[in-house]
Amino acid sequence: MAKPRIHRLPAVVLTIVGLLAAGHISATLAFTGPNTPLKESLQPTLNSYFRGPLDQGWSLFAPAPYSKDEYMVVRACLSEYDVCAGGADAGAELTPWRNVTEDEFAEIDYNIFADRGARQSKVMHGRFWSAASNLTGEQQTTAEGNHIDGEPVFGVDLYSSEAEETYSSSQLSNLRRYQRLEDAAVGLGSLYMYEDYGDEVTLVEVRMLREAVPPFSKRRDPSAELSQSWLNIGWRPATEFDEEVYAAWS
Repeated sequence: MAKPRIHRLPAVVLTIVGLLAAGHISATLAFTGPNTPLKESLQPTLNSYFRGPLDQGWSLFAPAPYSKDEYMVVRACLSEYDVCAGGADAGAELTPWRNVTEDEFAEIDYNIFADRGARQSKVMHGRFWSAASNLTGEQQTTAEGNHIDGEPVFGVDLYSSEAEETYSSSQLSNLRRYQRLEDAAVGLGSLYMYEDYGDEVTLVEVRMLREAVPPFSKRRDPSAELSQSWLNIGWRPATEFDEEVYAAWS
């Protein structure tokens, strides 16, 4: 009675391996294929599967070594919304800009076992910059404006039927990807501001900076001027998190 079971075991194993291989190949084709509404809906799961916690950036090897430094900077408003909207001239209490990427790099220097958390803003910068670059000039201007009234940044819920009627599938895919990454950037910036200022934080503003790396011959020249490029996320309500997130962050 045991022999048939032994004979069936290789078939079961081969079937499982075949299903796993087919699933992996299908996921790879979806991940590397063109943007479609189906891929858009699967993107968070695909990112989780292929990137995970050990996402590797290959820019160092292809097409060329890094030629610029990348930083994420953030500040907060500690006043009520209506006061913040008027800016410092209206009495809004604004914090100094915090370069969170430099703070994270300080944990990496001379520490080969630094936690992956010390690279969050660097990864965030690269993905956000790519998504923002796919927007039209008008859409970028809209995203850089202040949106503190709870209305969608682009004036419509991007997952609604109205959005599908307003934008082409490719435009909608770009906008949804941008919105996901903007939300992530604002959330990360909010956590840093909560860390510094606690529950007083009401709004956050995020900027992404790219600064050219000087040529080797000028790296010790204090007068060398470095070209800079910025992408801005205007004022947004600080992201609210549950206690488990705060506990993990701290």
